[in-house]
Amino acid sequence: MPDILIDACRWHVDAEARRYKQRALDHFRDRYKVLLDFFRSEGLLTDASLGLEVADWLAFEFRQSHLTELGMVLMKLCHGTWNPPFGQGHTQRHLVKWRRELAKLRSQPQETA
Repeated sequence: MPDILIDACRWHVDAEARRYKQRALDHFRDRYKVLLDFFRSEGLLTDASLGLEVADWLAFEFRQSHLTELGMVLMKLCHGTWNPPFGQGHTQRHLVKWRRELAKLRSQPQETA
């Protein structure tokens, strides 16, 4: 199975005019720090150290292999509509939907094979 690239900082930065590139990088970094802390605290990362010490955020990529199976299901439910406003990426407010959807997923009966 291919390792799907979910998001990359360079996509967001490259889409901006030169004068807004740093703002786009800062916004990406701020919102992903919060999201990765959430995923880490909920046990949804395959490597809990992901995002703790990023030397080059512009090169940062978020991949399917970084997530547990439940983390990937949650990503599919929330990532497409997740877009915190500039200046609010560092807050927890934009995680409301993620928390709600995770609670729903965890309350569903688990299927057995």
